[in-house]
Amino acid sequence: MGFFEMPKNLKKYYQAWKLRKEGKKLREIGKIMGLSKERVRFMAKYFDFRLNHKFLKLPKEVKKLVQLNKKRGEKK
Repeated sequence: MGFFEMPKNLKKYYQAWKLRKEGKKLREIGKIMGLSKERVRFMAKYFDFRLNHKFLKLPKEVKKLVQLNKKRGEKK
């Protein structure tokens, strides 16, 4: 997969990004997801990169998840 190609399961990338934003450590996220901490770090950074660059579009269902996450964060 090239850096500009869409991963097959972007929801897992979203999950890694979300858990990282919640303050969990890479090792903890890796245990939750069953992955190495290096893979989790890549997934979280990749999702953050796609989220912050407008020319790389996310699928609609993932955009909705991000918007819901932001709204929940504002309510707290």
